[in-house]
Amino acid sequence: MIQAHHAQLIISAAHVHQFPDTTQKEVVLAGKSNVGKSSLINSLANRKRLAYVGQRPGKTRLLNFYALNDDLMIVDVPGYGYANRSKAEQNQYGVLMDGYFAERSQCVGAIVVVDIRRGIAADDELMIQFLQDHQIPLCLVLSKSDKLSRNQQLTMRRRIEKQFSCPVVLFSALDSDYPEEIAYFIERMAT
Repeated sequence: MIQAHHAQLIISAAHVHQFPDTTQKEVVLAGKSNVGKSSLINSLANRKRLAYVGQRPGKTRLLNFYALNDDLMIVDVPGYGYANRSKAEQNQYGVLMDGYFAERSQCVGAIVVVDIRRGIAADDELMIQFLQDHQIPLCLVLSKSDKLSRNQQLTMRRRIEKQFSCPVVLFSALDSDYPEEIAYFIERMAT
């Protein structure tokens, strides 16, 4: 289990040249806007306000590099699929993401966060396919699981496990048990 004894935001990067010069292994955190990525970061870091949790979607506009301990970095990327972005902004994010995956050899895995109530959307499928094409190990995290009954949670999890060949984990910011499974995936990728 990750013991986040030292967690901090290192930098919010708008351009490739701003990426930190580190040797830490990195796990990318991706997902549509407003799926709970910030809540997941806070839960993994065991901190309430490390990552800003906004009420409105589209707050993450940069690549945010969070150091967890001395050997691991979580990289929170802008949420995709947010309609209130200009075409120029969307193109800039695409360039930033392409630059990240081209430049960062220390990326050892990715977590794609999906709102369990919405299921896998076309944008999620594109991200999953991209990661699989680039042979980046991934884990799907079904967030906001507290919004469904236990039976509905398990049904959705099984359906997604059949569709994709990767770990699928339930997550709720209200339940402290879930981050252990996610931390286990991160540890496996980082070793």
